[in-house]
Amino acid sequence: MYGAIRRAIANLTAGEDAERHFNLAAERIQSALLQVNTPVVDGVEFGVYAEPARLVGGDYLDVFPASDRSFVFGLGDASGKSLAAALNSLMLRYLVRGLVTALGTQELVRIVTHTNEVVTDDISDETFITFLLGAYDATSGALRIVNAGHEPPLVYRKETDAVQTIDVHDIVLGVRKETNYQLEETSLQPGDVAVFYTDGLTEATNDRGELYTVDRLKQALFERSSLPAQELAMAIFDAVKRYSAAPLRDDATIFVLQRTQNEGAIRG
Repeated sequence: MYGAIRRAIANLTAGEDAERHFNLAAERIQSALLQVNTPVVDGVEFGVYAEPARLVGGDYLDVFPASDRSFVFGLGDASGKSLAAALNSLMLRYLVRGLVTALGTQELVRIVTHTNEVVTDDISDETFITFLLGAYDATSGALRIVNAGHEPPLVYRKETDAVQTIDVHDIVLGVRKETNYQLEETSLQPGDVAVFYTDGLTEATNDRGELYTVDRLKQALFERSSLPAQELAMAIFDAVKRYSAAPLRDDATIFVLQRTQNEGAIRG
């Protein structure tokens, strides 16, 4: 499938209108990767924001219902900043959706394991994809995560007024076919906030060449934890951009999952 997509785009962009066709294809792919229609869930607020470093980049985010009480989300970052990176992420998005439909939300480890096998076979030796797959139960607050070399999620705990880092992770997709991935389980209580992101945020640099780092991101979350989810996503992004001495050099994406006081089921 991946090779066929590459050939189709190569044919499309040949000729006098190459740049126009290339830009059109890139815009459509970027839209598919980053324009997220989050479900409406009683007891949950979402925040989403993304900026590619170029016309098209390798970040992707997807959120979709798995049942009337749960949803699945995937966040990925393919190495590189070109159309090739975007194609790798697009392949990953639809592969994961298909596996979730076939295997269900209780099989996150199997889904990521099989995804890694496919990606390792399908992409070149010089590329890889960091990936995080999660499932959330809207009634109980149960949050389950499998992390394939992706940035560590952050969770603000209202009860303790502190930010926790979820550090459990395994190797990135596309490097070693025989990999055993681990499931990390936690739960969100009312008022808790989980933040997922790509390294375009933590690797932003200031005028002294210093990285923004996970620690600074934790502090940004702590200081803004009372904001609604979408405002929180934008505020953290703005904090990173103010720190950076120049436009962000890498694609950057943030996804905020905030449990409110209410509980219920997905409504759309």
